[in-house]
Amino acid sequence: MKILIFTDMHGDRRAVDVARAIAEKDDIDMIAYLGDFSERISDVKQNIEDAEYMIGRLGDVAEVKALFGNCDTPELRDFLEEQGVSLHNKALLNENTAIVGWGGSHPTPFHTPSEFSEAEIEEALRELMDDVAKKGAEKMVLLTHEPPARTEADKLPGGHVGSEALRSIVEEYQPNLHVCGHIHERKSRDKVKGTDVINVGPAFNGHFLSVDTDKDIRTEEINI
Repeated sequence: MKILIFTDMHGDRRAVDVARAIAEKDDIDMIAYLGDFSERISDVKQNIEDAEYMIGRLGDVAEVKALFGNCDTPELRDFLEEQGVSLHNKALLNENTAIVGWGGSHPTPFHTPSEFSEAEIEEALRELMDDVAKKGAEKMVLLTHEPPARTEADKLPGGHVGSEALRSIVEEYQPNLHVCGHIHERKSRDKVKGTDVINVGPAFNGHFLSVDTDKDIRTEEINI
């Protein structure tokens, strides 16, 4: 399976058009968006319209799955569920590869609309990971909006700002690949034990990631 991943378009719908062009050219099977749809925080109307645009533009070229970001509203979260595209708190099994998703972020100083306690994040993901293990998945890709703590993906000048819960999950379960966004300045690659951690970078700056799960998991950065 070939997956195209992008995140953090923040209202720049050109990113969706680019994603469509890449998907058509590269025969992409699934497009996964990792959250933060709109320019303004808590803009319910724009959230829904941006999500509708993405689903409408991409749904006929590949299977679309999406997370909400911390800046996205509860109404957007419900809309993604209603449309059948939500990947939040879900594990999808494709042949021998599991795709596990978690949206939003742990609490931030900005009190954005979609935040969860570290305990809630860890408890939910532990349940998902255990379920995936019981189903015998040989490979696992973890997709989240925010990055794990203490990596290149979450490092700002003032320190690391990622999720300790995600860090614990990655250390314990060691998915093959963890892809995230959220911290716009930290487009990066890192490793936590056996897990490759990639902050794909914001789509409003033209950053995309292609993941091929056939045989070994391979990744390719696409920068427009």
